[in-house]
Amino acid sequence: MQTLEHRKQIDGLRFFAFLAVFMVHSDVEHFWWGSYGVSLFFVISGFLITRILITAQDRPRGQALRAFYARRALRIFPAYYLVLGLAAVTVGVAYLPAFILYVMNWGIFYYTWIQPELVDVPWDPVRMYGIHFWSLCVEEQFYLVFPLLFSFLRWGRARLRWLLALWAACIAFRFLFATLLPNSAYGLIPLVCGEYLVAGAVGAAVFAEASENAEKIRVAARRWMFPVGLALVVALFALFPPESPSIDHVMRPPHIQTLLALGFLAMVLGLWQTDNRWVLGFFNFAPFRFLGKISYGLYLIHLFMWSFFDWLSAHYAVLRDVPPFVAHFGLTVLLATAMWHFVEAPILKLKGRFQY
Repeated sequence: MQTLEHRKQIDGLRFFAFLAVFMVHSDVEHFWWGSYGVSLFFVISGFLITRILITAQDRPRGQALRAFYARRALRIFPAYYLVLGLAAVTVGVAYLPAFILYVMNWGIFYYTWIQPELVDVPWDPVRMYGIHFWSLCVEEQFYLVFPLLFSFLRWGRARLRWLLALWAACIAFRFLFATLLPNSAYGLIPLVCGEYLVAGAVGAAVFAEASENAEKIRVAARRWMFPVGLALVVALFALFPPESPSIDHVMRPPHIQTLLALGFLAMVLGLWQTDNRWVLGFFNFAPFRFLGKISYGLYLIHLFMWSFFDWLSAHYAVLRDVPPFVAHFGLTVLLATAMWHFVEAPILKLKGRFQY
């Protein structure tokens, strides 16, 4: 069995993906590009999850899948349902069953399909409690379906061809929905935004190959992929800004989504392989790594901090002079750190019972 490897610089990248999301939720007009932090999260997830599946591929299928699903449940469910439960009893969460069942993203798609004007509702982090959970629903749906599908794919180039076909299908669905249902939130369903997850999976599958071409790609990743991927992403943001700032990053404009997926994939592969001491030094900076390690909790909690800070400042006058961005970020880090130490980390120790 292969050894499952962890590279700490990816934790640093996770933090910056979260920071981008936090910034757009704080100021959509100036930081609209921050919405793509979710897309970067998807690529990272697709890459890492597929590496896990490849690592376990020499074990019996049933045993490997049981271990995978058990470990995912321990990682995801406790913090998710804790935050969801606290939000439900304090501020209230509309359509709670959809959140509980991880189908809220499909609900948003359905309602914007039958009422397209809902897409144009102005962004309001206080009123839209838990709306950011849509991406967690997408990831959970991916975790449920993709490992089972992947386990039946033959090793080698046949598997890579299937993954590329799946990527092409996501692209086709994006343009289909952009043509037929342009005002619906079609980018929130895995048939479309799954492109980013599948892109990460393709990268992991290529890296696992022992062929000469795969080795050339690994060498290219080590030498130049991260800066080129970053440059591509920045160039796309500069060349194709939205007509009006919004958080519709996984829908508009549809023609740059695949290029962004390639850019993010190059960043992930490049950072995974790089031996550049400046790049590694930056992303391995201890605070960045720690915040990346707790990025799941940061993402879960952050959007509820707007109303929490409003409540605190109403009761404690000294807090009213604190800049909202600083207060929201500080509260998010404080509570996510506490949740990591007292909830997530202790539960994650149980993952040792389900080895790959």
